[in-house]
Amino acid sequence: MAVHTMELNDITVFVDESGTIGKGTIKENDFFIITLLFVKDEDINHIKKVFKKERLKIVNKKDTLKEQLRNNKEVKGSELSEVEKRQIYEKLIEKCGDKFEIAVIVMNNRKATVKFRSNSSRAFNYLIKTFLEKHFKKRSKFKELSQIHFVIDERNVATESKYTLQEYLNTELNLVESFAEKDIVVHYYDSKNYLLLQLADFISNTFYRYRQKNIAESKDNVKMLLNQTSTNKIFKFPYY
Repeated sequence: MAVHTMELNDITVFVDESGTIGKGTIKENDFFIITLLFVKDEDINHIKKVFKKERLKIVNKKDTLKEQLRNNKEVKGSELSEVEKRQIYEKLIEKCGDKFEIAVIVMNNRKATVKFRSNSSRAFNYLIKTFLEKHFKKRSKFKELSQIHFVIDERNVATESKYTLQEYLNTELNLVESFAEKDIVVHYYDSKNYLLLQLADFISNTFYRYRQKNIAESKDNVKMLLNQTSTNKIFKFPYY
């Protein structure tokens, strides 16, 4: 009699952010966004290829964007309009929507306590851990994990903080209850060299424009991207 074993996934999570974790008393709504882009390792090259091709179609229409891509090896999401980004998102979802999942964590600085915000690295780590614990493990289609790697834009993280997230996630998630079969691994890289970090930047910027700046043209993109989450909604912190 054949024994059926559950297929375990090796996945990589590309992480980028928009806005900042504010300090002190904040009287107006002020949002900090973290985007997590979950991809099976075997599908990374396919998604990179589609993103690169569709982004180039937009970039090639503007000399300023072409020059930026040539000089910097990347174009930031803030450099494109939401109408331009919509064309990229639509093609990504059409061609490989079943191969990636996103999560968007939105923290309202005004609602979070001054103490919580006083250490931005600690707050960042807590937000990532809380989402993984409360939502990802229960809802994600990738929840049966062999190994999970995090790839984070190094420019967003202070040097002294680069070694804390990996230890924290393994202690909180992998020590008592097995979150993944192997240890969680966290890497910090320059987004210039990682196309899917650049895609995470696009998505973070879209949600930042929607929540912080109330830019109307971002609304349709947010609606489309939420369909790529496991819950069809953002993860709010604190619950506001």
